[in-house]
Amino acid sequence: MKYRARLPVKKECLTVLLTLALFAHLAGSTQGQNYKLCVNKGVPGVMRDGITLFADVYRPDAPGKFPAVLIRTPYNKDSYGEYSSFPLKAVKKGYVVIVQDVRGRYSSEGKFRPYMQESQDGYDSVEWASALPYVDGKVGMYGCSYLGAVQWLAAIADPPHLAAIFPQCTFANARHFFYFGGTFDLSWIGWLYDRLPDIQRHRGMNIGPSSEKKHFAQWEKNKWKWLSYVPLIKLPILEGYCPYYYEWLAHPDDSPFWSFADIEMGHKNVSVPAYNLTGWYDDGYGQPGAVLNYLGMKANGKTEKARKGQKLIIGPWTHCNWESAKAGCLDFGPEATIDVDSLALRWFDFWLKDRDDGIMKEPPVKLFVMGDNEWRDEHDWPLARTEYTAFYLRSNGKANSHWGDGTLSLQSPVEEHSDCYIYDPLNPVTDYFFTEAGARDLRAIEVRNDVLVYTSDHLTEDCEITGPITAEIFASSSAKDTDFIVKVSDVHPDGYSQNITPPLSGVIRARYRDSESEPSLLDPGRIYQFTIELMYTSHVFKMGHRIRVFITSSYFPHIDRNPNTGRPFGKGKEWLRATQTIFHDPKHPSKILLPVIPRDSAT
Repeated sequence: MKYRARLPVKKECLTVLLTLALFAHLAGSTQGQNYKLCVNKGVPGVMRDGITLFADVYRPDAPGKFPAVLIRTPYNKDSYGEYSSFPLKAVKKGYVVIVQDVRGRYSSEGKFRPYMQESQDGYDSVEWASALPYVDGKVGMYGCSYLGAVQWLAAIADPPHLAAIFPQCTFANARHFFYFGGTFDLSWIGWLYDRLPDIQRHRGMNIGPSSEKKHFAQWEKNKWKWLSYVPLIKLPILEGYCPYYYEWLAHPDDSPFWSFADIEMGHKNVSVPAYNLTGWYDDGYGQPGAVLNYLGMKANGKTEKARKGQKLIIGPWTHCNWESAKAGCLDFGPEATIDVDSLALRWFDFWLKDRDDGIMKEPPVKLFVMGDNEWRDEHDWPLARTEYTAFYLRSNGKANSHWGDGTLSLQSPVEEHSDCYIYDPLNPVTDYFFTEAGARDLRAIEVRNDVLVYTSDHLTEDCEITGPITAEIFASSSAKDTDFIVKVSDVHPDGYSQNITPPLSGVIRARYRDSESEPSLLDPGRIYQFTIELMYTSHVFKMGHRIRVFITSSYFPHIDRNPNTGRPFGKGKEWLRATQTIFHDPKHPSKILLPVIPRDSAT
């Protein structure tokens, strides 16, 4: 198949002389060629089904051909150059940067269906970009979140001219992106609502700045009502505009429906190296996504180059926010920020320009160790020197709230009373994700009686945990289905209880305890073991601090409230209260497994 590289009609190249001072400001260097910048607006690329996607092309105004970096976005190509200096930095180094609106968004034709069309369109767009008259045939891809997912979705289609990708803060499996631990991520409602004005413009509706402003004001006014709406599958605000929302809710189980964006299953088709980036406080599935893609590609990549060409970097960041040293309430110091654009250009220099700049000689994993607040290079993930250590839940049966008697101990439990609480879906544990993401004080949650709290003694020396955290909880419920949420925090000497993982972690819906594709309801009152995974961190609990674990059954509005009825997901209006019991005795040793790193060990 040939891809047409048509130049826009009656659109001249906009040429700007980039001065030495401007480049010094944008790129931190005055070395190398200073090209004039040529910008072609609205360059059309025709997909295999005849739909045209439009892109803005930033390129050196110089003879010859250059490697290209393709950025595909649902957030408007016209605004990308306003908030990102990457195109200018890349042009200075001799790259063509192509910023394209994905199908059905802003200038591009077609209907927008999140992630569902991106593999085919990604393949076609890479091949179209490689054929542009000023591109030398090599294409890389760059971007964060949705802009990272489209890179993987293109890569699993294996376009011949794709040479390397640099995905940031994105998932490895679409089903686990929408349903975390089997619970539905309610933030999708707000994300889709934000997309409605452009969807309406695509339908010919007159949506100007004033009506768009009113639209977003309506969200601020009604967000709690809409996020609380039941049944979820009848939510009216997206009807007629976002059919995919209702399709997602109609497929809560892991099934072939989700294959449209199953990156993990597609690793075996990927031929290119990838530099995976995420943050310890990256909300949603971005944090485990980077880890799972890194590990999956090392094991299953299509080619040796792809398997050996994987890198992973994790900083103390929230979602796509590596330019700030502050994540929530904590400032991790000046070393916490990095110049991701420059790192990506080093990556592309190696893979697109065959320039040995040393990046592949560096250890494949780079981690920011919170608490110590310093970067450390590692040879793999998880760390080979990890000592997985069990911290057992203990109490005399009154672990409710941080005022209770729950403790966290290295000693396994003896015969002791279990802990109980009542989960009422009409009075859920609420964590306000509308405020700043990142590190926060969890004490406002830990005072509730429907939260069981287990806290260690004060540490007599620093304790580093780096790697995957696993909870093994023995529990029963009076309900046929319910949720369990586990959080780990660092209790400072002043009582501040700092979360060390993002909100969407440590979650399991009981019906999916054994399989997310073949759910099974609970027998009320029966004791089950729940294994809760996909929690990652690198954090040092300082001497004098304490390690805390809390358990509850709701975390609204991050995840939907389980009604405890056992009915099909998203369809009912009924609510039941559930009595939850957590067991910790010799036969049921509930515990948290922490990846402890010996402090005197070498990297």
